[in-house]
Amino acid sequence: MTTRAPDADGPIRVIIVDDEDLSLNLLSAILSDIDGIELVAECNSGQAAVEAVMKYAPDVMFLDIQMPEMNGFDVIAAIQGDVLPLVIFTTAYAEYAVNAFKIQAVDYVLKPLNEDNIAESLARAKALLKVKQVKRSKPEVLEILQDISEQVKSNMAGQKPATLIVKEMDRIALLDPDNIDWIEAAGDYVCIHTGGETRIIRTTLKAIEAELSGPNFQRIHRSTLVNMSKVREVITAPKGEAFIVLADQNQLKVSRTYGAALRARLPKTA
Repeated sequence: MTTRAPDADGPIRVIIVDDEDLSLNLLSAILSDIDGIELVAECNSGQAAVEAVMKYAPDVMFLDIQMPEMNGFDVIAAIQGDVLPLVIFTTAYAEYAVNAFKIQAVDYVLKPLNEDNIAESLARAKALLKVKQVKRSKPEVLEILQDISEQVKSNMAGQKPATLIVKEMDRIALLDPDNIDWIEAAGDYVCIHTGGETRIIRTTLKAIEAELSGPNFQRIHRSTLVNMSKVREVITAPKGEAFIVLADQNQLKVSRTYGAALRARLPKTA
């Protein structure tokens, strides 16, 4: 995969992506003072970034990592490989900076942003563009993203993760466990239900359960894991079975095998 080299005397075409208006405006202001830069798009979401790359074919993309719905890694996964620009990650989290470098982003810039670091990153980008630097293919980038996710999981072993990192076909998704309603095993796949959406992942329920260490999740059936913070009602049934009602009104069966463990977590009644 190669990145389009700008004309010798032409400006470097740049898009910036950040869900925070303050950071977006600051970066825009900094870039406006740097010669040889043409800011072609300002995006406040990952989806807007994907659309801007397709429309403007930029040379460089300043990309925030932590964004809702589509984070920075999701954006890379969603862009066609032959139009992926050079990427400069912007992040407030130093641990992500190393990860960004490993997927061969041009550079990373830690927040709070400053003029010197932005200028240095652009200088490196310009040098790569001039020599038509060959980048990794998109499949290679996605494989490296998977390696990063494994490293993050390892570092968080034994802790309730801030994010659940899952691989969906050709993309990496970072899910907030607090937003997950329930998880269901389906053969070699797991269905993660969150906010009215369902994500289908090729893994096992046991593997997901191990990652979600902490008090929020409870097995209620051999094929079902539920977020206890989403439980609104428990309905008892004959023969030791029960049903739980979630905040979204979904009703799930509790098997006799896991009923005792569930009841032990419920408030005692007089």
